Amino acid sequence: MNQLKVWVLMGGPSSEREVSLRTGTGVLAALKKKGHQAEGFDVKPGPEFLKLDWKTPPDVVFIGLHGTFGEDGVIQGFLESIGVSYVGSGPKSSSLCFHKGLTKKILSDRDVRVPRSVDIQGFEDFEKRVERGAFVSGDFRKNWFLKPAREGSTVGIERHRGDEFEVGSQAEKSFVESLKKTLKFDNYVLIEEWIEGREVTATVLEGKALPLVEMRPKSKFYDYKSKYTKGLTEYFCPAEISAELTKECQEMAEKAFLFLECRDYGRADFILGPQGPVFLEMNTLPGMTETSLVPKAARAAGIEYEDFCDRLVRAAMSRAKT
Repeated sequence: MNQLKVWVLMGGPSSEREVSLRTGTGVLAALKKKGHQAEGFDVKPGPEFLKLDWKTPPDVVFIGLHGTFGEDGVIQGFLESIGVSYVGSGPKSSSLCFHKGLTKKILSDRDVRVPRSVDIQGFEDFEKRVERGAFVSGDFRKNWFLKPAREGSTVGIERHRGDEFEVGSQAEKSFVESLKKTLKFDNYVLIEEWIEGREVTATVLEGKALPLVEMRPKSKFYDYKSKYTKGLTEYFCPAEISAELTKECQEMAEKAFLFLECRDYGRADFILGPQGPVFLEMNTLPGMTETSLVPKAARAAGIEYEDFCDRLVRAAMSRAKT
């Protein structure tokens, strides 16, 4: 098979920089093992990025960036503008999936089960809603997650568990403190109902869902520390759930992948609530370290890490030829 010139972009300026470096390093090694002429770059926005030799570009770019300047459609838009093929979803899909609130609105309109949530655009928006009585009238009760709408790896997430929200109450003060912390990461905050249940994820490869992975964090919450500290989470792949529940999650993941116009691969996260699987988010550039969730799912489907990476760059190359 033809060997390709591949640039692996990693690092970047986001809060997920360290994870991105691990993703890029793993992908780079995998592509070299497959015989590709692969080269890695730690990239950041600005003149340094533009100094790369775009006049003699690679056959394919593998975007190993996570978060801002990676998953938000910026890199994708640039590569589209200069005609360079790349792995992953396009600018529109990337930007859409990067915003958790917008993603949920689109999928809820298409009968994909999502958590109840409210989007907040800055603290003034929150205060205006309180003045209108929205938070007292039932939009907010006891237990909620506060999530930056455009961050990943559970960065900036706050958990609020307490009494029913009433203006002037201790619950309100606690809620406000949590909201202010989350707003430090993004002016858009998704306030989402806290659903108790097991957590699973479905990797989608070229439109088809792979075996599910179940995550069982020892801390009871699958946060950044649980994700990236060895021994703090147990993983089960295939997930130890019924065939019916597995099928439902896989079908929801495939439907979300299609509706959100994703491409090549992605990872849909779910919580298994009392009413069934609930869609949480779609990751268009999920972690690809050798211990990440996507490689676990691929291996369970009989696809080794190096072959998975090779398949993605060849899919991107095939688009360049059409």
